[in-house]
Amino acid sequence: MTPALDLIVPENFIQATRDSGYKSLGSAIAELIDNAFEAKAQVVHISLEKSSGPNEQPQVIVADDGRGMDADTLRQSLRFGWSSRFNQRNSHGRYGMGLPNASLSHARRLEVWSSQDGVHIHRCCLDVDEVVKGASIPPAQALPAESFRNHSVGPRGTVVVWRRCDRLANRKFGPLSRKLRSELGRLFRYQLWMGKQITVNGEAVEPFDPMFVGAGANLQGATPVGPEMTYEVELPPGGPRRTSTVKVVFTELPIGLWHSLSNAEKNDRGIAKNAGVSIVRAGREIDRGWFFMGQKRKENYDDWWRCEVRFQPDLDELFGVTHTKQEIRPTEHLLGILVPDMEKIARDLNAKARRGFLEVKGDAASRESERLAEAHDSRLDPPRRTTSLVQKGKRELRLGLRGRVGGLEYRLRFERLEDGCLYDPVLEGTRVTVRVNEAHPLVHSLFHSNPSGTQHIEKARRNLELLLLAAARSELAFTTHKKAKTWIKKFRQSWSHTLAAFLG
Repeated sequence: MTPALDLIVPENFIQATRDSGYKSLGSAIAELIDNAFEAKAQVVHISLEKSSGPNEQPQVIVADDGRGMDADTLRQSLRFGWSSRFNQRNSHGRYGMGLPNASLSHARRLEVWSSQDGVHIHRCCLDVDEVVKGASIPPAQALPAESFRNHSVGPRGTVVVWRRCDRLANRKFGPLSRKLRSELGRLFRYQLWMGKQITVNGEAVEPFDPMFVGAGANLQGATPVGPEMTYEVELPPGGPRRTSTVKVVFTELPIGLWHSLSNAEKNDRGIAKNAGVSIVRAGREIDRGWFFMGQKRKENYDDWWRCEVRFQPDLDELFGVTHTKQEIRPTEHLLGILVPDMEKIARDLNAKARRGFLEVKGDAASRESERLAEAHDSRLDPPRRTTSLVQKGKRELRLGLRGRVGGLEYRLRFERLEDGCLYDPVLEGTRVTVRVNEAHPLVHSLFHSNPSGTQHIEKARRNLELLLLAAARSELAFTTHKKAKTWIKKFRQSWSHTLAAFLG
């Protein structure tokens, strides 16, 4: 009889599994935090420690105050595929791969210390180099209480130690710990909001809401787009439930408030280059990206809205959740359910953001003519107006005096004017807004028909804008009396109509 073959070659498997594809240190440590919270932990402390000697490599320690494990469970927990909750759908874990898989992705030696009562403490280890030489997982050994308490959070719980972290060598731990806090704050935001605590090198991890609604290290100010959408999805027969719920919510970011942030601050705050969908499984983010958008491609304006999709583990197959819980691969069936609504909303929000930026850009002195008018305004008498016309909260003008009035602001607004005038000036506080009739032939010929690349065309356009700003500014000096205001408007109408006739 042909002898049976082992399913794996341990010495090769243990080295190959180190390249299982964890995206970052945070995604690997997240597996340990999942285990801690499943064990009813309220506090998780993470320590990144540099090497103490020239040949020593960094180590990572993750300690929690959960229920702990007995000696047998502790040893079993280091086996790939073993889990006391294997394939259960009521929490974070499922396959029993997280602890050994995540740990060896960054370290060559894994040690786990655990206690259920603070008196009986055991330690077990898994060492890559020893397995390569033919060793297996040794039995758990008793550990002195003093050694356990040097790193534990409380009298009971679990301490995971990653030794010989060769893939963290030569890393700067300051930036690494800051990045880790930021990543864990996003991944575990729901648990942190519920009062659980995570620290990295003694500093608390703050929740980060990529939707910019919940409290935390993030900016707040985004507004929900309509009510939360709920989809009841049918489950395969034979389980305890017939359906499970997928929840989808969109938010839009306040362009008017945040557009003026510098590019560096937009990057630092997570606004820029983070368009897309946050995928939250059982209250923990497992992926984010451009999901369920159908044929819509990602554009810069998509930075100004966000989406979150939440579901429970009984939908893992439809979402295509990988065993590392850091990626999804949605099935066609799920795409057919979510894409029609989500793609439409994404396109609508993109268009709304585009319009928002046009309005914002129109509110800034971005034209050379506007900046020139503001620069030279101090040479003119301030417009005469009664104090009652100065809006509350606006800067008051120094009425009737020569010299600078604190700087009038100038803005051009192109829109259709129903009375046919070429322009219409409005003074509000210290801002002169000139509404320019985009339907007037002169505006069309100078602003829309000619290419804008050559120098002489740009100069002509600038001069015309200065002409309009100067005319509006001069007109405001004679609008104190009602009769003068009426006469000036009649003149402006006549002049505009005559100019339109001359232009044919």
